[in-house]
Order: sequence, then C-alpha cells, then structure tokens
Amino acid sequence: MKRILLALFATFGLAFAAYAAKDFKDGNAYVKAVDTEQFLFQGNPLGKNMLLGSLQELKDDGKLTGVVLRNPDKASAQHKHLLKVIADYLQIQAYSGDGKNLQPLTE
Repeated sequence: MKRILLALFATFGLAFAAYAAKDFKDGNAYVKAVDTEQFLFQGNPLGKNMLLGSLQELKDDGKLTGVVLRNPDKASAQHKHLLKVIADYLQIQAYSGDGKNLQPLTE
C-alpha cells in the first residue's frame, strides 16, 4: 500500500512539474493577467508582491532573464504597468506575446 501511495504522489509531482515548466522557457517566465492586479504563474493566481517574490527567486537562481505577458489583449493598462515595474525592478526584460513573436512590453 505504501508503494502505491508513493508511486501516486511521485506521478502527481512529475505531472505538476511538467505543468509548471510550461510557464518558464528559455529564461523567460510566462504570466497571464487574470484579475485586477493578479497574474497567473505556474498554475497559481498571484498578486503583484507574490509574483515579484516568485520572479526574484528565479532570478537569484540565475534562471530568469525576462518576463512575458501571454495575453496582452486581455490585460489592463494596470497589468502592463505592474509587470513593467516588476521587470524594471528585477532588471530583466518585459515582453508581450505568445512565445514566438515577442514584443517589448509598453505601458
């Protein structure tokens, strides 16, 4: 029984890692604007401070060079401004787009 539970938890862990990995690729963190001043990153809705903390951790690990807003058409001006401020604070690039056509994020 313990082996079955261990295998089940290992499977869920690998599935979550694969799901979370799609939000981080080629040194860029991919976020979506969801609610007022909230972003979806690695499957979690995060406020501006939590997003800053998550991105700071990736930058400290030397993995982060930019942040990409996946849905710029649905993002408010406030979302774009917050993401640009976070990127400037972390001294990384801010982009918008789908991963293939990245454009510099403008406020």
